[in-house]
Amino acid sequence: MSKKEITYKFDHIGIPTKNSQEGEFYIEDGKCFCTDPVKTKFYVEYLRPEEGCPYPAILLEKPHISYLVENLDEALEGENVIIQPFQPIPTRRLAFIDVEGCIIELAEEVK
Repeated sequence: MSKKEITYKFDHIGIPTKNSQEGEFYIEDGKCFCTDPVKTKFYVEYLRPEEGCPYPAILLEKPHISYLVENLDEALEGENVIIQPFQPIPTRRLAFIDVEGCIIELAEEVK
């Protein structure tokens, strides 16, 4: 799966939940709890928003698929961006796009 010279590498599936999950951590700016997908067999991330979470409702209601890209800014060109690039953890910069109703997270590793 490529866009121009961009390579998309599967990273995880994100699932919204209302239940606390073992090992979840808090993303302060996002007012949301999250789990680390690398610690699960099938790379599943759970998102549990708190009241006042600034993320669009679609992200909190529908699953998303995440891909790693080399250059996030280039990968976002021409896309329907629903959450602008941000850095919720020190090692990742990410953004969310809507592709015909499917939520896609694009992420780049921060070195």
